[in-house]
Parts: sequence; structure tokens; C-alpha cells
Amino acid sequence: MKPFTFSNRVLGAAVGVLAVVYLYLAFTLEEFTAVSVPVQPATLPKWLGAVLLVLAAVLFLQKPDEDTGEQAGSDSGEDAGGTAGTAGTAGAAPAQATETGGGAPARPAAARPALGRLADPRKELALFAASIGFYIALLEPLGFLISTTAYIASATWYLGYRRHWANALVAVGVSAVLYFAMSDFLRVALPTGPLPF
Repeated sequence: MKPFTFSNRVLGAAVGVLAVVYLYLAFTLEEFTAVSVPVQPATLPKWLGAVLLVLAAVLFLQKPDEDTGEQAGSDSGEDAGGTAGTAGTAGAAPAQATETGGGAPARPAAARPALGRLADPRKELALFAASIGFYIALLEPLGFLISTTAYIASATWYLGYRRHWANALVAVGVSAVLYFAMSDFLRVALPTGPLPF
């Protein structure tokens, strides 16, 4: 079965088109003219669109390596049907180059690591899209702090991070920094949920 992959150029072009449309919409936002405020409604979207456009250009211009080249795509298609511990004749040299000194079994260079726990990347992406929709649905009743903390902690746990204390601290810390930066510095009203602040 051929794996579900995109080249860097295809992804870069798609993200670039999305960034251009996003920037156009950001520049059409109206500004506050009656009151002088340091941060206009379009300030953050303009910066995000510019960063997205730069990242799309970097991705488009990135040189293909053994993971993204056409030969790697054909090799991964051949290796997908085989066992994980053995490498074919075409992938023997790259597999030996990626082997570490700890005696771990060599993995073909063309084999991409799984995103999470599902074998099919399309199902994995659909699961993450559904989780983002679930996060948005819980944003209003639970508030930004609780829903964002829960989402970050559950996503990192699902992706395989097993240091639960560090996971919890990072989830709470990132959510708190984002919340207070947006509410106190940018004066953006975020949903508070059951919390008093």
C-alpha cells in the first residue's frame, strides 16, 4: 500500500496560498479610529499571516532529502509491505547509516515515523481535526484556561510523551502565559468559564 505523503513543494504552495488569502482578509479588517489603541484588531492576524507566508516559502524552497525525495517515496512504498526489522537491498545502505550504537534495529531511512497511534495518517489527521473541533466546542463552557490546558495535556500524552508531571506543568504554563498575555497585554476578552478571572 502506497503511503499518504505530500512533497515539500506541494505543501509549501498550499500553505502559501492559504497565507496569502489570510493576509488579504487581515488587511481588510477595520481599525479603531475613534480611540487610539496600540494594538488594532488586524495587528495579530497580519503578523500571523506574514510568519505563515515566510514558513511556506522556506518549506517550498527546502531541498528534498532522503525522507521527501521521489526515490524515498518509491522505497517507502516497497518497504511498507515488508517487516519493520529488515531492510531491502535498495534501503540497506541508508538503514545502516541511521542505526545507532545501542544495538537498536535499523529502520529504513525512507520509513516515516507514525504521527500518533494509528497506522493510517489520514485517520490520524481526521482524529486531530476532530479533537480541535471538540476543543473549540469546550472553549466557551469551560473557558480558555481549562480547555487549553486539557487539550495540550491530552495531545502530548496521545503523541507519546509519558512524563506526566512535566506534561501537566507545560500545559498549565503555556495556557496561563497565552491567557494573561492576550487578556492583560493585548486586551483580548477570552472566555473564562467557571474560573473567576
